Amino acid sequence: MHAMMIETVSLVLQCGEYVRNACKHLKIEEKGFANYVTNIDMSVQHQLEEGLSALSPESAFISEENADNDYGASGSRWIVDPIDGTTNLIHGYPHVAISVAHYSPGQRFGIIYNPFNGELFTALSGQGAFLNGQPLHVSEHTALEQCIIGFGLPYDRAKSAPMLAAVGKVYAACQDMKRKGPASLDLAYVAAGRLDGYFEQDLKIWDIAAGLVLLEEAGGQASDWQGNKLDANLAITDLAASNGAIQLELLQRL
Repeated sequence: MHAMMIETVSLVLQCGEYVRNACKHLKIEEKGFANYVTNIDMSVQHQLEEGLSALSPESAFISEENADNDYGASGSRWIVDPIDGTTNLIHGYPHVAISVAHYSPGQRFGIIYNPFNGELFTALSGQGAFLNGQPLHVSEHTALEQCIIGFGLPYDRAKSAPMLAAVGKVYAACQDMKRKGPASLDLAYVAAGRLDGYFEQDLKIWDIAAGLVLLEEAGGQASDWQGNKLDANLAITDLAASNGAIQLELLQRL
């Protein structure tokens, strides 16, 4: 494993221990309707920014809780979601992740950690994807009717109609659908073969940066809903991800 990635994993695990211990002292602020931030989000963000900046001072730091982000930054970047699944965290629903990616010219790595079940997903470009050190690979299902598909819903309820319409189209053709919340974990689950595909609209780069590395290294495929390659400099995107074998069929439904 890349030396800087090893140090990043250690930092993420430390943050995870903090999250577990801090849950009993949760303080909540509402950023918008059904969109929250907690003292835990902000503390993890601070810990990660401090630690990651020390590991790679030249790297830009892009994160959900930043006041401003330079999405078009050239060179290397940290792309961070300190708590993916804040609403789940607030409700004690243990489907929560710390998501950290480092993108640099020629190499990327991604780390997704659920501090409540101890699952640590890691991937380094060209070196494969792993769950707690065990290799991951996407599922081998080749038809949507064989598949479990994950999906997400937008914070902005005014944008929910097209997403719900897409859910209906996919549900009519697949074996089952699941919706748990954090995009990072949904992508990790596709990489692990637990889900065969996943789609959502209006995702930010910190929602998907680490998961995209995992998916690619596990043999999967991702694009926007039109089938275009994703641009890591985009502030927001629609996402369709799968084991690759069902990508075209999933896109046709979307």
